[in-house]
Amino acid sequence: MIIHVVVNSRAGTVLDWDSGPLKEAILAAFRAQGHEVTLHLISPDAVLPTIQRALDQGCDALVVGGGDGTVRTAASVLLGTDVPLGILPLGTLNRLARDLKIPLEVHAAAAALANGRVAAIDVGDVNGRIFLNNSVLGLTVVYSQYRQSVRGRPFFERMRGYGSALQDILKSRRRMDVDIDHGQSRMRLRVLSMAVSNNRYIEKASLMLEKEALNDGVLAAYISQHPSGWALARAIIRAMFGRFKSDPNVVHIEAHEINVSARRSRLRLANDGELEIVEMPLRYRIRPRALKVLVPASEGLSDAQRSHDAILAR
Repeated sequence: MIIHVVVNSRAGTVLDWDSGPLKEAILAAFRAQGHEVTLHLISPDAVLPTIQRALDQGCDALVVGGGDGTVRTAASVLLGTDVPLGILPLGTLNRLARDLKIPLEVHAAAAALANGRVAAIDVGDVNGRIFLNNSVLGLTVVYSQYRQSVRGRPFFERMRGYGSALQDILKSRRRMDVDIDHGQSRMRLRVLSMAVSNNRYIEKASLMLEKEALNDGVLAAYISQHPSGWALARAIIRAMFGRFKSDPNVVHIEAHEINVSARRSRLRLANDGELEIVEMPLRYRIRPRALKVLVPASEGLSDAQRSHDAILAR
């Protein structure tokens, strides 16, 4: 197969690598399985045009190395095509890679993708902008603002920025009134934070919330009505112990479409951790199985999905 690998040179973990060993390790993993592979180690500004050129030249699969923002950029180009997306988890959180059970160590991830299979997953959409993990509004967007402001800076400077974000979040009591319509009912809520997830999370003890599946065709909204950032932080800790659904201050909604309106013309969102200013109202939709991805051959997304999967041809 003809495979193009596009690596964001400013991704969180790439910053600490020497580009030579990283490049050779990735190339070796794909060549060992007989693939024809080209690797591009590029700046963030060049990611989108490089992906487009790879598609124009013709490729059977596209693999991107970077964080969730880089993955989302690639997915926006591949959406609806037959070219599958592979992920080398080189970011900080690597949420989609975790959900797809891709190893987080780069050598193991490259080997798993080189011998992987193709599956189809759902994609979330808010006013025409896609998200693969979640779309967040309200207080917790503050974290994404700080994270974006310190991206690419030295490690200790980044840590200070994250610490400042945490302090702002914990001290805040900023809530807003929103109207939410999910097809079955309409409600007005006073919201501290709201996360709309591409498919639902499971109640399981884990440092990072895990998805039940990525192809159930459902949006899951988790709406915080906590009085303060401190209360929200305690709720997040409970969620790490698998107890978020029992929290009386969390409203949980599942639907194919969710509409959100408020007394403002625009709202700041964090879509897969990337800040965007979006016109109101917000119209959330799920696009069932709209994106093809590479997953390790030993991993399944769901029983229903297995009949649609194909082993990556060599």
